Amino acid sequence: VASRSKGGGSSCPAMAVVLEAEDILYEEDVRRNSFSLKYWLRYIEAKRRAPPSARNVVAERALKYLPGSYKLWRAYLVDRRAQVRGKNPVGLAVEQAVNVHERALVYMHKMPRIWLDYLEFLLDLPRATHTRHAFDCALRALPVTQHERIWPLYLRFVAKLGVTETAVRVYRRYLKFDLDGVEEYIDFLVTAGRAGGGGGGG
Repeated sequence: VASRSKGGGSSCPAMAVVLEAEDILYEEDVRRNSFSLKYWLRYIEAKRRAPPSARNVVAERALKYLPGSYKLWRAYLVDRRAQVRGKNPVGLAVEQAVNVHERALVYMHKMPRIWLDYLEFLLDLPRATHTRHAFDCALRALPVTQHERIWPLYLRFVAKLGVTETAVRVYRRYLKFDLDGVEEYIDFLVTAGRAGGGGGGG
């Protein structure tokens, strides 16, 4: 059964909701209880073996009503990353997955796990400027007590990036957070052939 979602439909007007016979009971539940996390989670679980497009439609509909739900966003983002695993990193599907993460962070910007998952995802993509910007946003959004979870990934990113000037700037910022990182910084400079001075812009 194919139908356009109406009051309880997707946030994308052009997106059709394709209903299977087994969806009817779940549809009735979520239309009667649109703001109930329990019923949306049941529906999403029931669709876990459905095609990605069908899973995405249900998740998007749920988030329309419950945009502040950590459980919904986390499950949806895990699924979106799984959908693009092994796909062209500059393809449309990956671009859409990145955009979904950016939307999630409008609501989930205080959640370290959402940031960490996103940053890990970006590390495998050829998006150096975007990734560096995401790390900076994470450090701004999260309290200082959570920064120790972000820095190891950030340092891994700049080491992998291979741009010494950028890495030096990031390491210098890191040392303001944790002076115990001095030895690691020196090791980096030696590896980069910079042990004589450490130069680079601040």
